[in-house]
Amino acid sequence: MMDGNPKVDLSQPLKLSANLFTPLMRTPWGGKDIAKRYKQSFVEHPENTIIGESWEVSCDPSFPSLVLGTSLKLSELIAAEPEKMLSRAYVKAFGANFDILVKLVNAAQPLSLQVHPSDDNPSLKPGECGKPESWLVLHAEPGSGLYLGFSKSITKTELQTLLESQGDLKPYLQFVPVKEGDYFEISPGVIHAIGPGVTLLEPQRVRIGKAGKTYRFWDWSRRYNQDGSLNNVSGQERELHVTEGLKIIDPEKQVGAAYVASLRARAEVLELSPKVKHSFYPANANYQVHRLQMQAGSQVQLSAKSGFLSFVCLGGSAVMGMNLAVSRGEPGFIPFDALPLLIDVDKNSQNDFDITLIIPPSCDLKILAVS
Repeated sequence: MMDGNPKVDLSQPLKLSANLFTPLMRTPWGGKDIAKRYKQSFVEHPENTIIGESWEVSCDPSFPSLVLGTSLKLSELIAAEPEKMLSRAYVKAFGANFDILVKLVNAAQPLSLQVHPSDDNPSLKPGECGKPESWLVLHAEPGSGLYLGFSKSITKTELQTLLESQGDLKPYLQFVPVKEGDYFEISPGVIHAIGPGVTLLEPQRVRIGKAGKTYRFWDWSRRYNQDGSLNNVSGQERELHVTEGLKIIDPEKQVGAAYVASLRARAEVLELSPKVKHSFYPANANYQVHRLQMQAGSQVQLSAKSGFLSFVCLGGSAVMGMNLAVSRGEPGFIPFDALPLLIDVDKNSQNDFDITLIIPPSCDLKILAVS
């Protein structure tokens, strides 16, 4: 028992709270795709529920993941049992820190044009940090895309003048059409915005005990009511951070298709068996994203030398470990003590089991098709 909670078996995978949704006032641009596609079991009216962000795996105090069946936060369990959760080797090398934050993001309107600082940025307050992140496109409506850098050359002075005069920045922005499976690294200093009709898996690195910082440059000249609803007549503009953002970008080096190509990462795809496909993207300094797609009657075994696995189920259902049933829309955490771990898809399953695994780069994950 821990503060009245039942004992948590760390030799088995853990499901986490699946309904950590940001309010409209925080993400006023949100759409309905997350509710309809992934969270039908967790909202009352999935066809009409607007969700901009769903925080899937989080130790951030703003939206902390709870271990299902308990009132324990994921962060509390890691603090209580760091070596069982993260592995002794990981704790020895990196401390008892879980710095990965995983979200689902869907936009019905374009997000503000923004940039994230690095950890050593002098404008950061003591409780703030940088927020390097990545985007894995899960769904894209026809004609939808992202904004990454600029479509034509613009100097920092010209950009500042345009922003301060509340001019239209859209003609300068680089629009990037996307499809499912596209992946981009959004490092500190990268100008970016998600366009309408796009749903992403967004892993981030946010230092434990701190809040990742975003500097907004431009918000498409929109105004909002206090509840987050759009009101361009009498609403208020969202706070912008033009001065801070301009200090950390070099717009003349963020131009055109070559720049977009430098942000894009390609998946390596392995057919582990006729029924199991394993896709994975290049690791960055903070995490690596894997995707498993398994047909009915298939099994895989996961193992690792150190670290842990966090996951988000995107489709279908399967049994993990002894008896943990995992279905579409459910996130979770696999402690090191739960490895090696078997994932079993029932032979009568009507849908493929589709899961993303977000792991530390030192994990050395091995995935073996058993059947």
